[in-house]
Amino acid sequence: MFQSVVFQIIDNLEGGYYHPDMLLDGRVKDKRYSNSGETMYGIDRLKGGSINNTIAGKKFWSLIDNAGARSKWRWNYKGGQLEPELKTLAAQMILPLYNNLSNNYLTKKAIEIVNKNAVLLFHFVYATYNGAGWFKKFATDINTALASGILDPMQLIQIALNSRIKEGLTKGSRPNSLIIQSAKKIQNIFKLTNPLISIIPLLLTSLYLYYILKK
Repeated sequence: MFQSVVFQIIDNLEGGYYHPDMLLDGRVKDKRYSNSGETMYGIDRLKGGSINNTIAGKKFWSLIDNAGARSKWRWNYKGGQLEPELKTLAAQMILPLYNNLSNNYLTKKAIEIVNKNAVLLFHFVYATYNGAGWFKKFATDINTALASGILDPMQLIQIALNSRIKEGLTKGSRPNSLIIQSAKKIQNIFKLTNPLISIIPLLLTSLYLYYILKK
């Protein structure tokens, strides 16, 4: 299921390739990219941390280099024939970071529940992309809910969405516009409504991910 979730994040929330040279040679016109480094599937080559130094990370960037991406690829290119392999490597890169953050910030009970629920897993895998601070904030909200006796999946999903929509990184702070957008995208991906969430699309999605995993 984890790999399928990462694939969904790449397809729906994270873009393809970008290199700063694209701004210099005209492949990209948007000046907002002036502060961005080389990225692929939301993974930053220089600022992405230790995941880039793993076996999967080194192979990931080696494939990109060997394809001449820096000079040949267009903005947001997903890799063409390399896409399936690059996506698989991206999932292998993200998994140890997700496990590390989960073990640091989620209770054992929370980890068990999150890893069995397609939407909650998506929420926390994407929190890995959002950064350790956001992961900790989202984890605190779920841990608190479970400690108070809330076990219903629909309620936990709503709490997860509210964590993205109703406040910022610290308790009571102003919501972050980008994080709000990510919540809305999660709602669209899983056909969720707010505040009432339909259980049927969730069950269908979970069954689909289970089927993919078992193949």
